[in-house]
Amino acid sequence: MSLEEKERLTQEFALALHNEVSSLVREINFKHHASERKDIVKNSILFEGIDCFRYLLAIMNLWGFTPKDFLEAFDDKSAYLDIKYNNEQEWTGQPVVLVDVDDVVANFREGYAEYLNSLEGVKVDVSSSEYYFTEGIPREKYNPELMFQNFIEARMLRTISTDDSMIKAINNLYDNGYWIHILTARPDWNQTCKYDTYTWLAKSGLKFHRVSFSPEKMIWAAKSKYYDSNSIFCAVDDSPKHSREYAKHGIKVITPKKSYNSELNNVDNVWVVENGDEVEAAIQNFDS
Repeated sequence: MSLEEKERLTQEFALALHNEVSSLVREINFKHHASERKDIVKNSILFEGIDCFRYLLAIMNLWGFTPKDFLEAFDDKSAYLDIKYNNEQEWTGQPVVLVDVDDVVANFREGYAEYLNSLEGVKVDVSSSEYYFTEGIPREKYNPELMFQNFIEARMLRTISTDDSMIKAINNLYDNGYWIHILTARPDWNQTCKYDTYTWLAKSGLKFHRVSFSPEKMIWAAKSKYYDSNSIFCAVDDSPKHSREYAKHGIKVITPKKSYNSELNNVDNVWVVENGDEVEAAIQNFDS
């Protein structure tokens, strides 16, 4: 089928689904203002529900989604809803720590390098001084800018390993009364990225209060109620760009030492740590 044919059929199926949902609703007393009440026939709800499900199934089949795709997406949504409605809390004035995900609590660089190196003709070095991998990717064969999108669509974000020492350090801050706000530059407009991020967080063992996505972290922070009340205690981030911007605006930064961020070694307001075990010592040195 052409893309246009799939779009047309999706529209037809969706409208038919809408009609079946309406039929299901008509099996119950949904008009609370009506004076007469109908008897509920439970099996009618069952069979109308089956009609709804079959149209939904038709849409999934039309676009080539497999049962595995469906179940993974269902689990992702479950993780997202669980975090949004059960884990996330309202801030009540605690000192705030803004925590990045990739190469702070998640070993993104290692996982991404492993994925790239699995492609034919690609050889990237995880210890490269490049923040974004471009060397080692043959441009005549691959577009380095598209590699990250392919990595996301392959559902690899779910498989990234954890940095256990950093997670332990962040969990200690959580236990000591700090408000942990996860702030990642991952693109949340990409729903696969967004929901796989929540799935990873749900399985990571990391303790946190809220999650946000923004490619411009300092701008996000400056617009937050944390910044207005001078409540941001520090940020934990590996990025030279974000760390410098935080530090320039008076936010103390703890930066895991990486091959690509050596420029942060002598930046005011930035404390470079080898691992999570040094986070507590960095915090103690903030005022020294």
